[in-house]
Amino acid sequence: MLFKDLVNFVYPAYCLDCGCRLEGEDIFLCPKCFDALPKYFGMEGYYNATERLEGLVPFTEFQADLIFGNPSVVRTLIHRIKYNGFPNTGYKLARHFAQQHYDAGHFMDVTVIVPIPLLKKRLHRRGYNQSAAIARGLAEVYSLPIDETLLARNDGRGTQTHRGKEARWQQVQGAFYSPKEDEVKGKRILIVDDVLTSGATLISAGRALIDAGAESISFYTLAVDALL
Repeated sequence: MLFKDLVNFVYPAYCLDCGCRLEGEDIFLCPKCFDALPKYFGMEGYYNATERLEGLVPFTEFQADLIFGNPSVVRTLIHRIKYNGFPNTGYKLARHFAQQHYDAGHFMDVTVIVPIPLLKKRLHRRGYNQSAAIARGLAEVYSLPIDETLLARNDGRGTQTHRGKEARWQQVQGAFYSPKEDEVKGKRILIVDDVLTSGATLISAGRALIDAGAESISFYTLAVDALL
C-alpha cells in the first residue's frame, strides 16, 4: 500500500475529461465525469442497436452500457483499453456495469462467457485481448467461467478498424469457427466484445457457435457506436 501511495504521489493520474487529479481507484475519470458518461439504455432516439442483430442470428439478449461517439470521452476510454495498454480499465468498467446487469436480472441463463478472439498477429503485437479483459469483469460478478477456446478466428482476414459498413460485413463472412464443437453443444453462451458497430462481428461469431451446437447466444458490448 505504501509503495502504491508513493507511485500515485510521484506519478499522479488525471481525469481524461476534466483534467482534475484522481485519487484512489478511479478509472481514469473523476466521479463527476464518470457519472456524466453517455449511457446506452437500449433505445436511443436515432438508433436501436438491437435491430442491428435481429433476424440475422438467433440470440436471447443484448446489453451494452456506453455510447461511443466521435469525439467523446468514451472513444478515448475505448482506445486506451484497446490500443494503449490499459486492459484493466476495461475490466473495471465491465465489473462496475456487470453489477447493475446482475441486479436487473440480465444474462441469468448464461453458463459460459466467450470473448471475441483477436487475430493471432494482433494478439501477439498487443499482448492482450481487450474483450477478454471486459469478459473478466463480467465473469467476476456473475461467477461464471470464461472459455477462450470455444471460438477461434480465421486468420488472414485483417482488421475491421476504419472499414465502412458494407466492407465490415464482407470481411467477417466465415471469420469465426469453433474448434471444440463437442464442448459447445448445449452451452448457453454470452459473447463479449468492446464495441458494437455494424453488428457483423457479433453475428458471425454467434452463427459459428450456434452452428457448433450452442443452446443459446447472448451478447454484451461495453459500448455501442452511435455513428452507424
